[in-house]
Amino acid sequence: MAKFRFKINGDRKKLHIFRYDRINTGAGSISGPRIEIISNKELSIDGCKGIIEYNDFYVRIKINKGEITVFGESLDIPVFDGPAITVCGKIKSIEFGVR
Repeated sequence: MAKFRFKINGDRKKLHIFRYDRINTGAGSISGPRIEIISNKELSIDGCKGIIEYNDFYVRIKINKGEITVFGESLDIPVFDGPAITVCGKIKSIEFGVR
């Protein structure tokens, strides 16, 4: 079995593109709405402030510091309970608008 040795010229530098230890995963670190997407059939948002506009083709949802617009076909809102909202239908695109 052959062994390979690599020789590095100069200083050795570490590149940290993604470091798990720098991520704060506590519940207090989330400052915006929590969004869950299930295929292109269902979108759930926890942190909704209200519905701005709603029809079969798009739903505009108010969130903290902006809005989310969901575009699609046969859109329906079966759940709207305080800060939680669920949009069902054939979702084609989601747009975020920040103030």
